[in-house]
Amino acid sequence: MTYRTILVHLNDKRRVEAILEPAIRLAAQSNAHLIGLHVYAAVPASPVAVPYSAKVLGAIAGAERRETEEIAAAFSRISSRLKLPSISDSAPIAAMKRWKF
Repeated sequence: MTYRTILVHLNDKRRVEAILEPAIRLAAQSNAHLIGLHVYAAVPASPVAVPYSAKVLGAIAGAERRETEEIAAAFSRISSRLKLPSISDSAPIAAMKRWKF
């Protein structure tokens, strides 16, 4: 069976390479698109004023943003090291998508 698109959930920056290696091999064998996905929950604002809540929520959101950027950089580094075409090249496509819920 061949795959046209492979979606890889990249949830931990420490395991990006270990997670991507088999997905990249499979994508290369199938000439498939490879999409890396990292999702994190938005931090809701407190309905009640809490001292320092803005600083705490800002720190949490900042840490999530930094982790997402690190995962995206690792995805780009690994895919370019393995000579996977990027979005601007022809298929297969290596793309890191980030969605915030």
